[in-house]
This record gives sequence, C-alpha cells and structure tokens, in this order.
Amino acid sequence: MIKQYTTVYHETYGKGSVLDVKYRRGSSLLFCSFKKGKFGFVTERQLIEGYGQITLKPVSPSDRRKEMSLEEALKGLMGGGDGYSPMK
Repeated sequence: MIKQYTTVYHETYGKGSVLDVKYRRGSSLLFCSFKKGKFGFVTERQLIEGYGQITLKPVSPSDRRKEMSLEEALKGLMGGGDGYSPMK
C-alpha cells in the first residue's frame, strides 16, 4: 500500500512525493507533487506496475522508448494516449 510522502519519479519532472491518497476499493488515487509546482495524478495500480509517466523507480524518457512494444509505439504515433493499457 502506497502512503503519503512516498517518493515517486516522473519521466519529465524528476523526483517528487505523494501528497494525498484517496483510498478506493479497486485502486487508490494518488496526488503527486514535483519541483516547480508541477503535479500529477496516478492510480496506485499504475504506480506499482510502472506503466505510466509516474513510477516508483527513476526512469528517463529514452529508457521508456526502448521498452515500448510495437503496439505502444503505434498508439503513440497515432495519438492513442500515453501507452498505458489497463488490459495488461
């Protein structure tokens, strides 16, 4: 279970922390804050699986591009979102 003030990483904004947790039955919603007033929302499930832009481990955009599958790359080119698929 992710708690308040857990350290998280954004591929663009860098290191940040979880400021608020909205506990939900399926997957909690986390509000994360980064330097210079940047912020983001992520579900606990996405954070643990590491598919979104916000992860528990540092990741650079170039590393993320290397990990992409062909399907994810095509979705990105065609405007199909951030590459996260809840079906995985």
